[in-house]
Amino acid sequence: MTDFRALFDAAERDLDVDALQSLAEGWAEGAEALPPISCTDVYTGLATTAHFQRHLHELVEGSPGAAARHALAIIGFTGELEGRRPAWTLLVRLGAVVQGQLLGTGAMATYRASAIHIVFRVCEANLLRLAQCKAAVEMLDGCPLGSARMTLHPLEEGPISAGNWPELP
Repeated sequence: MTDFRALFDAAERDLDVDALQSLAEGWAEGAEALPPISCTDVYTGLATTAHFQRHLHELVEGSPGAAARHALAIIGFTGELEGRRPAWTLLVRLGAVVQGQLLGTGAMATYRASAIHIVFRVCEANLLRLAQCKAAVEMLDGCPLGSARMTLHPLEEGPISAGNWPELP
């Protein structure tokens, strides 16, 4: 608005309130059309890798004891995609299943390197939900990812950081 006012000052004209209103309306309409700033992967609906890494970093480097109460679960797949990325339709379904299974747990998940990575607060209920999530992912119709295996990595036991979390064996 300051620049708009300066434009009228430079042109030695009085501020046109109707022009100002038109500018504001156009700005608002344009902003509505922009995609929201998000930390969500557009295919899976899960966290982006960068957002997930940031969350891991905050847990490991954050308040004392936070990492000790959390773990990283990796649900990896045995199926072969021959170096290809899964079809976007499969990623959408995969993300929906994971979100549905983890709803209300406070867990954060991302998909990377043919695996679902989940950081979660360790408790019996969440461990049960992780097992159910693994089973639900394996049940996806027409899923070329194959069977799944899950590994757990306590955050307190090693140098898991933003860019350094375990890969599947």
